[in-house]
Amino acid sequence: ISVFSEGSVRNPTFYETIILSLSGKFDWIEWYTFFHTDLVKKLNVNFFLTLMKDAMELFLTHIFPTQEDSMHEDYLKHIDRLILQRPATSPALQPYRELACLMIRAEPALLSERPEEEHLEIRRKEGFPLFSREDLPVDFGSASALLSQCFKYLSETDREDRTGLAKALKKTEKYPQWADKLFKAILKQDEKALATIASQVDLDSRTLLFLGKIALRPSLEALRRLMEEGIHEKPWDHGYCPLCGSQPDMACFTKTGKRRLHCELCGEEWTFVRIGCPFCNNDKHESLGYFEAEEEEGLRVYFCRSCQRYLKTIDSRVFEEVAPLELEGLASLHLDFIAHEKGFK
Repeated sequence: ISVFSEGSVRNPTFYETIILSLSGKFDWIEWYTFFHTDLVKKLNVNFFLTLMKDAMELFLTHIFPTQEDSMHEDYLKHIDRLILQRPATSPALQPYRELACLMIRAEPALLSERPEEEHLEIRRKEGFPLFSREDLPVDFGSASALLSQCFKYLSETDREDRTGLAKALKKTEKYPQWADKLFKAILKQDEKALATIASQVDLDSRTLLFLGKIALRPSLEALRRLMEEGIHEKPWDHGYCPLCGSQPDMACFTKTGKRRLHCELCGEEWTFVRIGCPFCNNDKHESLGYFEAEEEEGLRVYFCRSCQRYLKTIDSRVFEEVAPLELEGLASLHLDFIAHEKGFK
């Protein structure tokens, strides 16, 4: 309704007719009659046709959902299930659910075509990811718009940092290049630049990093879909992402016992050796280990004493259903605190 009310038409009967039809309470015979009323004849024709086109697309999407629509619906169901099964995760997952809805509605610009296959093959053979982080073809315009929406939603909650979030919202709206600098700092993993940008709006750099990655995710998911064939057709046995070269932030054991790593930036997953550190390639048993929280079978934190890094891991053989790994990561933040207390990073 809020979208319709921004148009040039201010007649309640018109809006009521549109909404009733979308809700299935207005049949096509009535639509035919409606088309011939004096009200429609007085409308701006271009506006009405545009509105009808949008309404039809919405109607068809509801009746014939695409595979992508189904995936989005499943994603939200995973969040709801985790909150129901693990109530302690609600403070983290409930706000994220709202941000996920914003991500789903984002429409980033796509690459017009894949890079040349010969170029990609050379990178794969030499052990390079298909793209370096700095050169990822990301739609900064779309990401900036999504970032503003995230700031707006969170600044209107009762969070302690809502004042800083409101400042960040003003920055993105008044200075578009500010968001671009944030995205570049994230992609370059420039912690100093990220800290400087965060200090300008009185936010914790970790909060800004998290929200910046959310804003970039729709572009990166679109890139993953475009490059899916090139990623999965050849084996990849490195500890960094085959698409963007980033490190993993989660892992899981599949039903067949294979270990899969999850990219902290783009969300890509790939198979890696069961025993070995993906961060430093250490495979010496005496310097590798794990711990787990009490009464949480199937959730472990694997660590490496050689590089002092850790990786949370979920065993899908223990659980009836496993959510996308970024959600499992948010649902197990308490394990991060334990790992940090033990001196791992």
